[in-house]
Amino acid sequence: MSSLRIMDSDPDKARRTADAVQRALETSGEVVVGNVSVVRNRRDGGARVFMEVLLLEAAAAPADDDQAVTVERADRARPRTRRALPRGGRGEVGA
Repeated sequence: MSSLRIMDSDPDKARRTADAVQRALETSGEVVVGNVSVVRNRRDGGARVFMEVLLLEAAAAPADDDQAVTVERADRARPRTRRALPRGGRGEVGA
């Protein structure tokens, strides 16, 4: 999983930016946003926002071929098979 870090000396601006980035990522069908955490900077009183981003592999890879699916239903009676000839065999012709 990849992660993003957003930093600013103004903690409110860092949170607003992170919220905007998170909303933009969540509208995408290609990624999922994971844990989001806010850590205050010790030096300047700002903030760091970390968020995990997971790339969805199925969305990233284009579908190359179609797939066929066959479903057999158990609630329907099987069709009866018919024999080509009656059980007695073939009778003589032109007798």
